[in-house]
Amino acid sequence: MMRTAQLFLIIGLTVCTFCKAQDIPVLPQEKFRHHEFSVSYGFLPITDANSMAEECFAPVLSFGVYTREKTNYYGALNISYIYRFNRKISLGVTGGITGNKGRASSLTKLWMKTPKTTEVSVCSSHLPVALVYPPQFSLYTSAGLGAYFLRNSFGEEVFHKTKFAYQFSFLGIEYGSRFAFFTEFGVGYTGTIVAGGRYRF
Repeated sequence: MMRTAQLFLIIGLTVCTFCKAQDIPVLPQEKFRHHEFSVSYGFLPITDANSMAEECFAPVLSFGVYTREKTNYYGALNISYIYRFNRKISLGVTGGITGNKGRASSLTKLWMKTPKTTEVSVCSSHLPVALVYPPQFSLYTSAGLGAYFLRNSFGEEVFHKTKFAYQFSFLGIEYGSRFAFFTEFGVGYTGTIVAGGRYRF
């Protein structure tokens, strides 16, 4: 009699559990989005770092022949498109613009407190690789290579250069899904500290 009661109790609990499981809705898996568009601002791109070094060390190394002062630094504005092959590997292209403006003087070229403007446009491809990618949060690293187009002006004189550009982000932190916010730490032409937002579609 006891065994029969235990058997019916087990059957009853099993049926209740099955019914309860049927009541719980199964959430559909979120669609994986391959395309990504981002806008960011970069603090202290390498061009600003070079200008800071020029302002500090050029007067000393040239014994006062060349000086630069009162420079305003604007950081870097970057726009990127990324194609995501999967949750770990992506490939994209970045365009950006940065610049700074100050005053320069040279005894050899008769510059007397002449305004000096540095403008840089950057175009590079980059490869982000996710290190940790749970839902809503990820850690990643990325590397980018490309070219930058430099325009330097000293008063009436204007110089143009095209050179190799790079950006290495040692650590990126992202939070969000379709809309995400991110911060990157690295070195290169888009900034030492880069912060912005992403939209995936």
